[in-house]
Amino acid sequence: MVYFISSNFSINKINSLFLITGLLVTFFTLVSNWRKIKNYRAIFLTITVIFIMSFSLIITTKNWFVFVLGWELATLTTTLMLFWDNKNIAWEYFVIQFVGGSFLIFTVLTAYTNGYQVIGAVEEVWLQLMFIIGLGVKSAIIGLHSWLPYIYKQASTGFCAISSGLVAKLGYISLLKIITNGNRLLLYLGLIMIFYGGIKALAEKNYKLILAYSSISQFGFIALAIGSGNIYGYYGAVIQIIAHALAKSTLFNGAGNWIKEFKSTSIFDFKYCTVRHKITTFSTLLSFLSLMAFPFFIGYNSKDLIKYSLSSIPIFEFLLHLGSILTAAYSLKILWLVIFKDLKRSKLNFKTETKDFYSVTIWEQLSLLLPALSLIILSVSINTYLDHFFNFNYKTGLLTSLIYIVTAYLIIFPIISRIEN
Repeated sequence: MVYFISSNFSINKINSLFLITGLLVTFFTLVSNWRKIKNYRAIFLTITVIFIMSFSLIITTKNWFVFVLGWELATLTTTLMLFWDNKNIAWEYFVIQFVGGSFLIFTVLTAYTNGYQVIGAVEEVWLQLMFIIGLGVKSAIIGLHSWLPYIYKQASTGFCAISSGLVAKLGYISLLKIITNGNRLLLYLGLIMIFYGGIKALAEKNYKLILAYSSISQFGFIALAIGSGNIYGYYGAVIQIIAHALAKSTLFNGAGNWIKEFKSTSIFDFKYCTVRHKITTFSTLLSFLSLMAFPFFIGYNSKDLIKYSLSSIPIFEFLLHLGSILTAAYSLKILWLVIFKDLKRSKLNFKTETKDFYSVTIWEQLSLLLPALSLIILSVSINTYLDHFFNFNYKTGLLTSLIYIVTAYLIIFPIISRIEN
């Protein structure tokens, strides 16, 4: 048994970080949405346990058979989770994931017959391309991404939190092991994803769609980092996976509270959030600051490494700065409409009398607050958990972030006006 585990599984620091992140995302999402699950809770909990087993297999295994088994279990369990929302959309999701899974199985068999007996670095570019396609369907790589906003718009925020926060990233975790020396196609695809997702998020008013397109944009940073093929890109991708998992699952779980409160998905209908749902508002603020790569948030650490990984290609580094401004723009758009606009209107009066239509329990508040605070805690202690030590320049980062925010502030108001009208 010991030999079987040691020869088929690998539990190192990076895999342990991914496992812990997956467990936290799953646990906090379950707590945040437990009250919203009305029927068959015991069955749902059983499916969740099997889901935990599935992503644990994908993350830790070196065996191709176990890898495929983990993916099929992940597809099956997430499909069953969708059945609690909408049976029709669950079937559509299953078909899409089945197609991607079928091509992934074909790719795994091709890799195995070409001498890759265990999961590891793949040298042939054509075989890397096959893995990018097979995993790209499941992880919404541009060109294979259209299912994500379509499904997220109709699915519950709990499913979106699990999918965006964890499931879609399993493909990038797999690509980290398979593509170790860089891939130019991933570089270009990642760059396109950053701008495509960011522009679509900036133009949307449906909060779930904003978060969906934001996920595509943030996945682009991961793809870009993997495509760079150097140590800074590798660890930048690792940290970005963790940072985005915690931030985006928190945002989707918080979105569920607001959608229940305002009975709408439009951000223009979210009024006096700082009064009605203080913890949801605070956790949303922290999560977006991390996405915006603000210093002392883990999102800053990841994007600082990713930018440094491409410092030898000035045009890519410049485009990454533009992509960061785009992230700041759609983040600031949301923060202005749901937080700062009302604070300005009420002259910072936090005691404005409003009636709550959806009361958030203390456990649901903690399920938002704890992962949001971890975005700061992980940032200041990140070198403790990595195999390498990185010197992050927070002073330069603070100046750069202020430039992003000021630039974003100057461009969002015409956009907000156009969307509203």
